[in-house]
Amino acid sequence: MTSHCLIVDLDNSHTQALSALTRKAGFDTTVLSDISMVEQWLQSHEPSLAIFDLNLINDRLELFDLPNFDHCEILIMAEEDNPERVHKAIKRGAGYFFCKPYSEDFLTGLVEDCWAEVSASKQSTPDSAPNALDQFGMLRGSSKPMLKLYRNLRKIAASTASVLVIGESGTGKELVAQTLHQQSDRFDQPFVAVNCGAVSASLIESQLFGHEKGSFSGASSQHKGYFECADGGTLFLDEITEMPIDLQVKLLRVLETGTLRRLGSEQDIAVDVRIVAATNRQPEEAINDEKLREDLYYRVAQVPIWLPPLRERGTDRVGLAQHFLNLLNERDEKSQFFTEEALAKIDQLPWYGNVRALQSAVERAALLSEGSIAADAIIEDSVSEPKVEGDFLRVSVDDTLEESERKLIFAALEANEGNKKSTAENLGISLKTLYNRLNEYEQGGDAANG
Repeated sequence: MTSHCLIVDLDNSHTQALSALTRKAGFDTTVLSDISMVEQWLQSHEPSLAIFDLNLINDRLELFDLPNFDHCEILIMAEEDNPERVHKAIKRGAGYFFCKPYSEDFLTGLVEDCWAEVSASKQSTPDSAPNALDQFGMLRGSSKPMLKLYRNLRKIAASTASVLVIGESGTGKELVAQTLHQQSDRFDQPFVAVNCGAVSASLIESQLFGHEKGSFSGASSQHKGYFECADGGTLFLDEITEMPIDLQVKLLRVLETGTLRRLGSEQDIAVDVRIVAATNRQPEEAINDEKLREDLYYRVAQVPIWLPPLRERGTDRVGLAQHFLNLLNERDEKSQFFTEEALAKIDQLPWYGNVRALQSAVERAALLSEGSIAADAIIEDSVSEPKVEGDFLRVSVDDTLEESERKLIFAALEANEGNKKSTAENLGISLKTLYNRLNEYEQGGDAANG
């Protein structure tokens, strides 16, 4: 079966070289000079590799959403780097960006890698066995978005570039960070994770950078921060948009210089740390809302990764549910199974809480069932999509007090646009209590295989 490559560029000198390179690798290559011709070409072709000039595709990025590009590795190129436009293209599906004139050795290796993946995919049948999911590092899934994610992570892992993982709560952002660490040359060095939203604003600077004895009230001894603890390894900064803006300035300086100062010290300390950050906010919105400095965004998002929600992962929903049930059966020495109706329901539910919500639902259904697990035992925890009507929250009389409390807290967070201080004040609880509740909810549904 022929594997097609599409090149869209006005520069004849580049297209000739790229065409020769891709044909040598094994692709049947087509060159177009007009972006308006792409849709017509796609009517009869499904490319495995596509190379676009960024200036031509910039206003037509919606083309990447066409199903013909589902199994396609997309590369973009331009004569100069424009971070904002590059990020938009990568968000829509592009995998790589390179500047003209490009390194022939680098691009040759990249094209050969793409050809090797195309050849391997022809011998496999992804999505055909939902009960036996592919696994890459800490991640499981065989859907198209996950296989594409694996390809990108494998290539990114070997670099030292900072990565920003963007995805909804419960999709497994920390698992992406752990996978990048495991697959990197730093695998035998520390992996340190810190939730920037769970550390109080008064302590987070000390926790990140450390402090000297006597540097502030209560500092009874010297303390190494997360950066020093992760020296040589990987530091995962979860919920980076929850970090105070003034501290983001100091973080940026550390990332740019590779040195830090403990609180109360005048001595610079060199650190070698790879940064993987994460957020469940859209970066552009976070910047506009002054939750994230734009200069810090470009520094931590040298490579942005968008993690797909579970509702966009096809048969992974059923596969993951079966995987979680298998783990429970092994742990409890049982042989429970889903009925066909239960599997159909799992596949149809939107799972707004993503993998974490699915695992929680499976555990609850297994606990309340004997032998077979029926469809009515599968209940989606909808705390991520509470039913808010005006200023009111509707809860079911079947909800426990704990479930009602969770729904109220998440609804209040949404009403306050994620501002935890305002949320705590509105709920009449302390900020510490709110953080404790959120930590309990996060730990309550381990997305260990999401």
